[in-house]
Amino acid sequence: MKDTAENYFEEYDLDKVSKTTPLCVELSRLVGKLDPDGEMCADGPSLDAVQRAWNEIAGSQIASITRSVYVRKNEVIVVLSAPNWAQELNFLSEEYCEKLNEALGINSLEKVSFRAR
Repeated sequence: MKDTAENYFEEYDLDKVSKTTPLCVELSRLVGKLDPDGEMCADGPSLDAVQRAWNEIAGSQIASITRSVYVRKNEVIVVLSAPNWAQELNFLSEEYCEKLNEALGINSLEKVSFRAR
């Protein structure tokens, strides 16, 4: 069974949410766990940390055509606005993976994939 946002809401125990926790904090936490396909992201580095590291590593030209960056299991998926860039950057996937692992201080990322949308 796919781990989708709908399934997450069914299992989400609202009784565990503090009465003083602002709704925007809880929603931000939930949305931060979803990738653009509505699937739950894997545990690991925070999405925010991966996005910041990507912007630093990619440089301004590539960062400017990046639509989104998300993590699924041990893979970082970078969605670009230009198909030709996605194809070219896939050749550098291993190099980007090493740089992201180094920037994040981890060794758990196994792959960086580039897609165009």
